[in-house]
Amino acid sequence: MIDIFTESELDQLAEATLSVLETAGAMYQSDVILDALEKAGAQVDRSTQRARLPRALIEPILELQKQRQAAQRRPTRRRRRPTSESDLPGVHLHIAQFWFDHERGQRVAGNRQDLVRLTQFGDALDGSTEVDQVLLMQEEPPEVEPLEGLLVLMEHSSRPGITYPHFAGQFPYFEEIGEIWRGDPLAYLVGGVFMVSPLRMDRRACDSLVERVRRGMHCATSTEPVSGISSPVTRAGTVVVGAAEILAGWAAVYALNPEASMSGNIQSGVVDMPSGNAHFGSPEPLVQDLGCVELFRRRLGGHAGVSGDGNYTSGKFPGYQASSERLFDSLMVAAHTGHRSHLASGLLDSGKMWSPLQLLIDREVESLIQRFEQGVPVNADEIALDVITSVGSGIERSYLETEHTLTHYRKSLWFAKLLDRGVWRDDRDEAHPDARLLNRAQAQFDEIMARYAKPEVDEDKLQSVREVVARARRELAG
Repeated sequence: MIDIFTESELDQLAEATLSVLETAGAMYQSDVILDALEKAGAQVDRSTQRARLPRALIEPILELQKQRQAAQRRPTRRRRRPTSESDLPGVHLHIAQFWFDHERGQRVAGNRQDLVRLTQFGDALDGSTEVDQVLLMQEEPPEVEPLEGLLVLMEHSSRPGITYPHFAGQFPYFEEIGEIWRGDPLAYLVGGVFMVSPLRMDRRACDSLVERVRRGMHCATSTEPVSGISSPVTRAGTVVVGAAEILAGWAAVYALNPEASMSGNIQSGVVDMPSGNAHFGSPEPLVQDLGCVELFRRRLGGHAGVSGDGNYTSGKFPGYQASSERLFDSLMVAAHTGHRSHLASGLLDSGKMWSPLQLLIDREVESLIQRFEQGVPVNADEIALDVITSVGSGIERSYLETEHTLTHYRKSLWFAKLLDRGVWRDDRDEAHPDARLLNRAQAQFDEIMARYAKPEVDEDKLQSVREVVARARRELAG
């Protein structure tokens, strides 16, 4: 793994992080959490809902996390070679507000009809991965939207996955559905707790955290500081703010239940000064994220990662920019952490938009990387010594005409479905590679949609889920 910081730099960053928590502290919009923190030794100001967190409170948390990290550590291997290509990622959980409809050439606000269509796409796309919600239904009240989204998945996919609960008040309904559908009340209580930079846990996050701790669930603190807006414009300053926010979340968890398991995630951004827009597809956010993860790994107990493994991109239109930014993020995360994330997410415009065509493009690039990770199989048949000897210097025959090539080329060569590997066309055609790429992706999307068949669903279970969702609408949305 590649390190970013020297030992001296880590000491400075760790000291600054602990100092921020001692002096500035963090805001918690919850009397339950403030009570627990005060009992644990924090200095609480009720008028501002701020708790200053002394080192005597934080240091036992860091020691506990180090012990847990040591217990989880496994011997590392010098080389990892997959025996075959793993399944490509499918339609996985996102909460995009828009999706890009290539046929209409429009960015479209999410609605039920489109979520149904994208769920059907995910169901027909892959035979193994679950299909999650990728699009918000903006016509639905937020109080019931994720419950309605889960119902869409169950009605239209043979492998219904997960949605994202937005409020603690939704938890009991998700538990009922989990018991009905999977016999596990916690099956659909996914997600983490998001800090609001700088250094604030709002009421919704606090309530979710309290309920997760009460249920004995794992608690992940996530943060998305934006350099120049909600954290210092400097990279080191953003690393410190991000680390302090993760630790502030851990302090709340620890104060509520010292036995609760905890982790942290960061996905920072930077402000684009000319436009004022926050973006994530440049070197600074990634090095900030990896710097924060390294600070935890080497000083603050570990258990922190890059949120979503850096799958946000500044690309607003499906095509090469989004894939290249995501590829850069994935490879840099691998180089600095030893873990490479999947590229295929389909997200665009810093997570605000999702595109099925971008997902297909991402899957193509992911397939290419997986092929590289297979390495070079070595045995007598692969070495082909007799063939090399028979072809010799290639004067009388070439490898193209050998039986060995005919037998092996399909499994030995990677074949692109979307990326252009053909010969030069005319100048005008070659000037618009994204247009050709998207046309090929649209054709693949149409083929996948043509394969969709409505799944056979247990109607009794489905009706029970419908009743839970209808009750939630009455009780939560009025």
